[in-house]
Amino acid sequence: MNVGILGCGTIGGGVLNIIDNLPDSSNVKVLKVFDLPSKKEMLGARFAETIDEVCENKDIDIVIEAMGGDKFPYECITKALKNKKSVVTSNKETVSLHMEEFYALAKENGVKFMCEASVGGGIPIICSLIDSIGVNEVDRIYGIINGTTNFVLTKMDKEGLSMEDALSEAKRLGFAEFDATADIEGLDMTRKICILSSIAYGGYVPYDQIHHYGISKVTKEILSDLKSKGATLKFVAESKRDGDTVRVSVEPVVITPDNALFGVSYEFNAVYYNCSQNDLLGFYGKGAGRYPTATAMVHDVMRIMSASEPYYFENKKSFKVENFLKSSKYYVVKNGESSFVEGINDLSSYDFVARVL
Repeated sequence: MNVGILGCGTIGGGVLNIIDNLPDSSNVKVLKVFDLPSKKEMLGARFAETIDEVCENKDIDIVIEAMGGDKFPYECITKALKNKKSVVTSNKETVSLHMEEFYALAKENGVKFMCEASVGGGIPIICSLIDSIGVNEVDRIYGIINGTTNFVLTKMDKEGLSMEDALSEAKRLGFAEFDATADIEGLDMTRKICILSSIAYGGYVPYDQIHHYGISKVTKEILSDLKSKGATLKFVAESKRDGDTVRVSVEPVVITPDNALFGVSYEFNAVYYNCSQNDLLGFYGKGAGRYPTATAMVHDVMRIMSASEPYYFENKKSFKVENFLKSSKYYVVKNGESSFVEGINDLSSYDFVARVL
């Protein structure tokens, strides 16, 4: 099976390294890699100057997209699918916006579209969820699905670092991008919970309707105050389905030691979902880093090579999307004083808010 890679940065480079070191019996070979001209010497004969050398190459069976962003990756993915190439991507931004179209194009052209690495790094959450919905109704998903912010909060909580210093450490270790806004403000997790909820509930949960409240206002004083109350703070994505209504949010939450998320620290992720037959299922693993994500993408390549029946997402249901603000208890800080309130109407009334899970 011949593979082409779009983007040879942190993740794409990891994919290339893994495939190059697979045993010959795996029957996987990277033919072409598209990237900036600065990578030409390193890639040698495999360097591709244009995406067409990958997406329209008759000798390539699978295209791996590892660039990030939306507009250009969208163009690449649709071109590859229309040229009857199966696609593997880790790009949660473009998947959250165009998943229905990508799956439809894959089905129309008799190929597969795989995006396991778009949620949870090395955790096999999407494939497990797809397996579960074959025999289960899923009505709740929640978890920590951003390794960068979990690392930052853990460093602040356990080591007393400031937000700035913890984020700098995350960048140094490769857990955070130079511009970590999408992580800190919850955009990354919003895209991920959009993907998981849409697959779980059988209808697209619009990304732009999901409430998100970031952690940029978290301070050492807030974490210390919660610790004195026997609690801690985690950045959590959650969705609950009740008929045609889906409550969904990405926000900091206050949890106590009896919650399964309490001990999930540093770059690790944990995701749970509730099934009608299997009850609660949980998944734990590294959600950030080069090789956890790259490994998930190579696993998708192996799944494409298998004879298993492909999954195609279909947007069969329309949901009313709400948040948890008016129906939950919140920990709030105003003028340096903390308290608990039942329901929130106006976030701007407080300096900081966190839902009590």
